[in-house]
Amino acid sequence: MGEFVGHRHIPHVRQRMNFRFAHGDALKEMVACQKHFEVFSHKHPLSRSFALVDAAPEDEKQRRGFFRYVDRMTEVGSNVKGHNGHAAIVAALKKNLESKSPLPVHFTYHLDPRGSQKVRISTSKPHVYSKVKYLTISFPTLHEK
Repeated sequence: MGEFVGHRHIPHVRQRMNFRFAHGDALKEMVACQKHFEVFSHKHPLSRSFALVDAAPEDEKQRRGFFRYVDRMTEVGSNVKGHNGHAAIVAALKKNLESKSPLPVHFTYHLDPRGSQKVRISTSKPHVYSKVKYLTISFPTLHEK
């Protein structure tokens, strides 16, 4: 991601994404947005959905880089059978936000030492200080082409 978004901006981007899907009121807002506008749908590019819910960098240059990075998820695999990274993320967010018991979402990044660039979708308890279960979406690190 560092070639798409400046290194010093990456922690802020992740924090912004996690804040928009956090446990409590933020999650309720995302559920309402999904219900009324179908924000996460295969009808929309994921980058536009993140823009709509304001889960992207504020700085215009960093924002464009982030959107290029997210759009590249169509070129990587996922741990969801039959889905590329982009489709897996959209499907997971859609299913989660439309479920009877939606989970907050934790976004993170990973480096696969084997070079297998895949989006990883799972459920976990990513915070040692909390027992709350999250939908966890881990983006692979990529380099600009």
